[in-house]
Amino acid sequence: MTTIAHPVLGPYTQVQDLARLHYGRMLWQRPQMRERLLNHWQDARHPYARRFSAHFRPLVERVLSSAETDDASLDEALQLEGQSLRSVVREIPPVMGSFFAH
Repeated sequence: MTTIAHPVLGPYTQVQDLARLHYGRMLWQRPQMRERLLNHWQDARHPYARRFSAHFRPLVERVLSSAETDDASLDEALQLEGQSLRSVVREIPPVMGSFFAH
């Protein structure tokens, strides 16, 4: 895997994590896409649905709703809560399967 140094996510940030955060934020800005993503991630057929719904939905929503310019302060706030921006980014579920509604 390719890694790079990132000012907030750390010196060994995986490019896939940055892509998940960047494109997740882009899609999250569109209300219809946000609804589709939430429905998909909570669908019983999604392998991460239970984990997402039970533990990470509020954190993922918070991160995807934030602006890139706020990453440092968001990371500090998350660390006070026992999380980090890096750990929450890794909990953004992938879009997978034929059940992603059109």
